Amino acid sequence: MIFRKLRVALVLMAALLSLACATPEPYDPLLGPKLSGDKSAPLGGNALAERRGEMRRASRDLANFYSTLVDLRRRRDAVGHRHFKRFVDTYMVEHLDPMIAREWQSEHPALAGIDANLRVMKAALLIQMGEPYRVQPVIDELARRFLGRSRILVTYPSGTQVTIKKAIQILQDRKWRVGRLET
Repeated sequence: MIFRKLRVALVLMAALLSLACATPEPYDPLLGPKLSGDKSAPLGGNALAERRGEMRRASRDLANFYSTLVDLRRRRDAVGHRHFKRFVDTYMVEHLDPMIAREWQSEHPALAGIDANLRVMKAALLIQMGEPYRVQPVIDELARRFLGRSRILVTYPSGTQVTIKKAIQILQDRKWRVGRLET
């Protein structure tokens, strides 16, 4: 009787173990499936064009969000700024962060510039949102991912193109300058 229960338990454990091993990718409960660089990287064709399109749309969205936050700040609309800040924060967490979490696109020649631009825009948005403590990790990640490639051009939110190195310097200088709006 004990051996029968032990055998059933072993069979169940083996079945569970085989299911766990059958999962193709590691899974993170917060980020979803962890993509392992080379396996899931679309290197060309329709997948690459689709990724580039998604990233360009996100870049346009971030530029519009930046303009809106600047305008709300100019009008001293603290309530509107607070509500829009919440919306932008949700957009970044749900759409932008998963999009730029993958390591491979920072190294892909066709996507590296757009990826760098998204990261610079994210940092600039965080500055406009009055979140200087959240800016530094974005700057550090930007510097880490593009180490040795600091001459890639990015469009800073003001509309001018600068190198990543110059963009990082501008972000470092500005992160403490924009204060909070009074409610």
